Amino acid sequence: MKSVGIITYHHYCNYGTMLQAYALEHSISSMGYHAELIDFVQDNTLSRSELLKLRLRRLPVYLSQHKKYAAIAAAREKNAERARQFEDFYRKHLVAGKKHYASLQQLIEDPPVYDGYVVGSDQTWNPCTSGGPESYLLPFVSEDKKKGSYAPSISVSALTGAQEELLKKHLSRFRFLSCREQQGTELLRKLLDRDVACLIDPTLLLSASEWARVSTPVHADAPYILSYFLGDVAEQRDFVNRLAAKTGYPVLSLPFSYRELSSTVWKQQWCGPDKFLSLLQNAAIVCTDSFHGTAFSINFNVPFFAFCKTRDTEKGSENSRLYSALEMFALSGRLVSGSAIPEKLEVDFSHANEVLAQKRREANAYLEEMLKTITE
Repeated sequence: MKSVGIITYHHYCNYGTMLQAYALEHSISSMGYHAELIDFVQDNTLSRSELLKLRLRRLPVYLSQHKKYAAIAAAREKNAERARQFEDFYRKHLVAGKKHYASLQQLIEDPPVYDGYVVGSDQTWNPCTSGGPESYLLPFVSEDKKKGSYAPSISVSALTGAQEELLKKHLSRFRFLSCREQQGTELLRKLLDRDVACLIDPTLLLSASEWARVSTPVHADAPYILSYFLGDVAEQRDFVNRLAAKTGYPVLSLPFSYRELSSTVWKQQWCGPDKFLSLLQNAAIVCTDSFHGTAFSINFNVPFFAFCKTRDTEKGSENSRLYSALEMFALSGRLVSGSAIPEKLEVDFSHANEVLAQKRREANAYLEEMLKTITE
């Protein structure tokens, strides 16, 4: 059996991150390969002196936003319990290589050995991520023909000269290239002057019934609104409160922002990826600024409202990936840009389901051809 090493963000306390890694690994395994996640997690730990300097610099921020940091501190034990649930899911459902890597240098000095290598998905090529994307450009793989990508996200709408040079240097050596969002696809096509496939996120490769195999049912009084926000925009919470008042539905919250950590109105749900799937699939309405929260809502045909975490003009804005997904499925109308609550809360997913079925066929065909070629 041919072996495939996958490098992506995977071992983090983030639903989308861990579930997209599972989905890609599962998809490759189901095609008859031995798939493993390369156990790479960049070590960005600060030394004691560096940490002290950072805290001193941020002291004015801590003082001015003391309520925020007090809420984060108060939720430390609950966050730790949620992290344990993530770890349980990771150990049960994901397969990682035996050697752990914490830096690009370690990958280069003692590279993992597979018949073929795949990078993606998630924001592996986002130039604004901590530590940068170079490790995910496969510089530790010497043979160009063994390199392929499955829907990595660039996320940003423009690249600097230095970022273009880094991508061009490494990606010109890839046998197969793809990207998750249309804008990123066009950036790469122009930069490299070659074909780049635009593919769906790995979580969309799996059907709702396939996701049910790794889902754990959660007892919750239905119907309910599921709130899943990663950003801190107050107006978006106000929208959810007014939506709850309009529908009479209670709000169940997956608390990651300090605004949810300190909320006594919304019922908090501290859970791992398996229960997240159940909570989302059984919600009456989902409100989220998470790309994967939106993707799962579409996949499960759950009515949703999508929000942007940041303004388009902010440095490192990741909105392009959300716009691309909504445009792909003709659901841009679910993006909330104002304060008014639409009269129609239901969503007709018939067209989106047709698009998804076609995109799955295209993605699986690309994946099969890529895997066959890079493992030869």
